[in-house]
Amino acid sequence: MRKRTALVLPALAALLLPLATACGGAASASTDTAGKSGSGQVTLRFGDQGKTLLTLLQTSGELNGLPGYKVQFDQFNSGPLVNQALSAGVVDVGIMGDTPAIFAAAAKLPVDVVAASHTVGPGYTLLARAGSGIKTLADLKGRKVAYSKGTANQGFLIQALATANLKQQDITAVDVPLQNVGNLLQSGTVDAATVAAQDLVNYTSTHPDAVKLINGQQVSSGYAFYLATQKALADPAERAAVKDLVGRIIKAYSWARTHPDQWIDAYYVKVNKQTPAIGKLVWQNSGETKFAVLDQTVISAQQRQADLFLANQQVPGKVDVTSEFPADVEQEFSTVVAPNQQ
Repeated sequence: MRKRTALVLPALAALLLPLATACGGAASASTDTAGKSGSGQVTLRFGDQGKTLLTLLQTSGELNGLPGYKVQFDQFNSGPLVNQALSAGVVDVGIMGDTPAIFAAAAKLPVDVVAASHTVGPGYTLLARAGSGIKTLADLKGRKVAYSKGTANQGFLIQALATANLKQQDITAVDVPLQNVGNLLQSGTVDAATVAAQDLVNYTSTHPDAVKLINGQQVSSGYAFYLATQKALADPAERAAVKDLVGRIIKAYSWARTHPDQWIDAYYVKVNKQTPAIGKLVWQNSGETKFAVLDQTVISAQQRQADLFLANQQVPGKVDVTSEFPADVEQEFSTVVAPNQQ
């Protein structure tokens, strides 16, 4: 397997801070299910976000009967924080949006993509504040726009601006933690924001005259990536466990598509503390997730966004994303997509 040096480029250091920052507020949950075979010596440490994968796998039953391994879920607030954990060797596998995966390649982290999911739906929305006077994307020039650097939120923003021949340098970009983007819109301190489904529902329910300028379905590839450390993949037992878990995650998403009410209740109501009605609205605005074969279509979408980041002066040099897609991993892990997806 190809070896890479875990060198962090100076301009990217802010996205890969010391792990003490990454672990602030992180929570862990270990799953050691009954009925598994073997000694159970392999423990996969999974970097999750917002308990999404933990809840999905538990509710769908896909954590039952793990063959000879267990999974420890560590919770992080964003993809850049998952990157920090991968870099420090604190987790073996992690989920993140397309943008953090690009920064992982730029920083030459020793990780490979083992799965890619594709969400078809609104996803992020570039939302203009009610009363801001903004009606089109072109109107954003010089205006304050809230976003979260290094996350898929920023990738969406840059792609959205490009449709109006604008770059990030053409707006007054206000960088805040991912969880605070919607709050800045609510406070009126910014003119627009790149909001996720939850913030979109929250803000438009009380500000119906807010303007939806563009959403992820119109401009973004909508990929999320599962990255595994090369150290984990080099161990045959851990590699087999990662492959099995990827298949279970794919099956869990298939289950969610056919059991929407159970999924909404388990995650949006019980975990995120929404009412069933609001939970359904958020789910509908989040989009439908399926998994893609790791092929040139996926790689090309990542490379296009990486090149757009360079054009927007957000990376110090050209990023070659193919470093995260070695042929042996692509071929092996792509075989689990079709058998496990409905």
